Amino acid sequence: MPPFLVALTPILWGTTYLITGKYLSDWPALWLSVMRAIPPGLLLLAIRPARVPWRQVPYLLLISFLYIGAFFPLLFVAALHLPGSVAGTLSATLPLLLLGLQWLFLRKVPTRQSLCCSLLGLGGIVLLLGPGASLDWIGVTASLLSVLLIGVCSLLLQQRPWPGELISFTGWQLLLGGLMILPLAYWQDGAMPMPVGHEWFGLLWLIVLNSALAYVLWLWGMAHLPLNRLGLLTLLNPLTAVLAGSFLMHEALTRQQWLGVAVVFASLLLELLFRPKRKQPLISADVTT
Repeated sequence: MPPFLVALTPILWGTTYLITGKYLSDWPALWLSVMRAIPPGLLLLAIRPARVPWRQVPYLLLISFLYIGAFFPLLFVAALHLPGSVAGTLSATLPLLLLGLQWLFLRKVPTRQSLCCSLLGLGGIVLLLGPGASLDWIGVTASLLSVLLIGVCSLLLQQRPWPGELISFTGWQLLLGGLMILPLAYWQDGAMPMPVGHEWFGLLWLIVLNSALAYVLWLWGMAHLPLNRLGLLTLLNPLTAVLAGSFLMHEALTRQQWLGVAVVFASLLLELLFRPKRKQPLISADVTT
């Protein structure tokens, strides 16, 4: 699989705010989380069925909780309480968070190049935020917690790679994480609402593209790319959220925001110049392309 395809993941995830706000604004966050987890999990397991070794079950349950069971509800709470640009800006703290986690737990001191690229990218996202953004502290807290969860889980997956096949691992992760959310969704919001009209399009987008495809690509990237580079690629998430709002929702960008777009791209280009040598895959990634 070409490595540049990994960049599609944060781009697809950047559309979450647009799709949720435009097509699924009446859906509770927990039921959106269930729909984005269980159906794509079943789809991937239908494509590549595989059993999980019993000794790997506790680890799989932990990853499923961090990456799906807790992350998805926080993500949709942020999407329903914050404008896409604000939520995207908060998620842009992930590159710096990853550097901090590696320093804290692995005693890996960040290089000047990595730190500069991360700070430059964050500065570009702050410029993208613009002066008209509003803050909802429920959404802010949910967004920051979701960033922390994805950072911790990413570190775990790099340090303890999954020994099995990638597509089935992704499918089990989504399915188990969704099943964790399901009882809470029913208890909190009652029966799942039935999709009508344009909501079908929104759900299909989240199920097929934002989950089934995006998570396979992202976990493949974790097996083949350095963690710092993956962190910087996540800057494409808020960039997509803002540009989608500009072109699809006709939200005009200011000169300051266009400068932010240029700064984000500059940080990604600089990272390519400073990229380390290629290392061996950390996770089995037998993906048929």
